[in-house]
Amino acid sequence: MRAAILVFLLSLAGVAHADGDNAADLRKTCVDAMNANPSFAKDIVRAADKQADDARLALDKEAGERRAQQDDDARTQRALTIAKDERQVIMAYAAMWIIAAAFVLFLWLKQTGLKAEILRLRRDLEAATKDSK
Repeated sequence: MRAAILVFLLSLAGVAHADGDNAADLRKTCVDAMNANPSFAKDIVRAADKQADDARLALDKEAGERRAQQDDDARTQRALTIAKDERQVIMAYAAMWIIAAAFVLFLWLKQTGLKAEILRLRRDLEAATKDSK
């Protein structure tokens, strides 16, 4: 029944589009048909709302896909930029090796100084022990 009314209304819409003078009469006929069956009017509103929701969801999905693609492009661009910055990476590794070598040299010099001081203290202790005997 509803399908028949919908087909009827769509055919009236086609006739109304073809004949502009008779559009007001056809519109009144359509409104009267909708008012005759309140559930039909509710179904039309529900279908229109569903179509609008579907369109909104499609637009949201498309916008989300566009944002995701832009994020992927930005991530790829950053990765390429980092990969091209080889000079900075090499300089950072060189700086770390220089710092590590300087630290090892500092520790070696400190240890040599401590060994010399221990040797001097031993000699002083032995000399003090000989003098006290």
